[in-house]
Amino acid sequence: MREKTLKIVNYICIAIYVVTLGIAVYLNLGKTQGLIMCGAAVICPLLMPALLKILKIKAPLEFHIVNIVFMYFASLWGSCLGGYSTLFFDKIIHCLSGVLVGEVAYVVYKYYLREDRRKSLMFIFMTAFNACVAVFWEFYEYALLVFINNDAINHYSQGVHDSMQDMLVAVLGCFVLTLYLMKYDQDNKPHFFVELERKFSKMNNFLKHKEEKV
Repeated sequence: MREKTLKIVNYICIAIYVVTLGIAVYLNLGKTQGLIMCGAAVICPLLMPALLKILKIKAPLEFHIVNIVFMYFASLWGSCLGGYSTLFFDKIIHCLSGVLVGEVAYVVYKYYLREDRRKSLMFIFMTAFNACVAVFWEFYEYALLVFINNDAINHYSQGVHDSMQDMLVAVLGCFVLTLYLMKYDQDNKPHFFVELERKFSKMNNFLKHKEEKV
């Protein structure tokens, strides 16, 4: 029953994304940069699923729902419909990205160090992983400025402040998630972010693969 509900939610999210994308394309007709960002909004939701497919990793429906919802606001609404002109919108998105990247870091961490109980190591790994991704995202925004003169990095108006703040709130988002995971990592109750990793592990037989390597 739960899986059926998740499938319906997933289809609804995809439908909303497609309809909104069509509206965004219409509103950006005649605007070169706007249409380029609409093109990016087509690609962005497919990046993580494509990467998982290349790596031959199965993902639970919760992952696909979170992915499409995040890209709806971060890429489609933010870049194509003027979301980033709204006060604090950009910082909220970057903070949420820290949470999501932190969850990816958690999945990677549990794959390699599932039996390790050192909370300090989990904290260091997840923070470093997230900070690395945040830096590369700023590289991407800088590339937009250099190659198509899209000032997503707010270079002309804020200098380095926007980049530093974006990385700061991303690390903060991951920091909060890490504290949550450190507390509930060994809990048997179905906490969402802990349970999401466990579903990844179960669907892909990560535990079996680890045992075979040993």
